[in-house]
Amino acid sequence: MPNVLLVTSYGCTPCLRVKRILKELQAELPNITLEEVEYTSPTGAKLSMENSITYPPAVFLDGKLIAKGKVDAAGLIQAIRGNTVTIRGNS
Repeated sequence: MPNVLLVTSYGCTPCLRVKRILKELQAELPNITLEEVEYTSPTGAKLSMENSITYPPAVFLDGKLIAKGKVDAAGLIQAIRGNTVTIRGNS
């Protein structure tokens, strides 16, 4: 079962967009586990430092960073559906 972790922040409009995309994908593929972590929380800060995330959103799939910053929706969906393409976005 794929585990998706979204690093997000309060008031982050791009984060809301990515969250909506992930929720829609989860409705289509119910085996996806979706978890959120606040960018400024200890866990979010640790993930950000370890993965050079300068600002949210960031998306991890099974522990691997697949998107951050300005996330490409089509690439994100493709990566989560099982394609091996990694979309990092711009940061």
